[in-house]
Amino acid sequence: MPVKSRIAKGRRPSFSPETLALFLKLEGMSERSQDFEEGSRELARMLGLTDQWWTRQHVNDRSEGPCHPPWCVAHEDWYTCREVREALLTAASTRPRIR
Repeated sequence: MPVKSRIAKGRRPSFSPETLALFLKLEGMSERSQDFEEGSRELARMLGLTDQWWTRQHVNDRSEGPCHPPWCVAHEDWYTCREVREALLTAASTRPRIR
């Protein structure tokens, strides 16, 4: 019997409320503060991006592009973090507001 085949749609990632709250909190902080450093590391752990965090890449980076040359691991890590950042921004913009 023939089977109707289709290409699977990509699923949007989902984030816990705690993850979104920490992401948004860090968005409003200076990257030079100790609180940002600690929060950034915790957020990386929550998102499974600790390897990227150790190459000094994080989802709160607002830069236009990677500052490392293409042959560096950090170059690819920047793109990984950017992809997650875009998903976090989308999730934050569509989440219900708490009054």
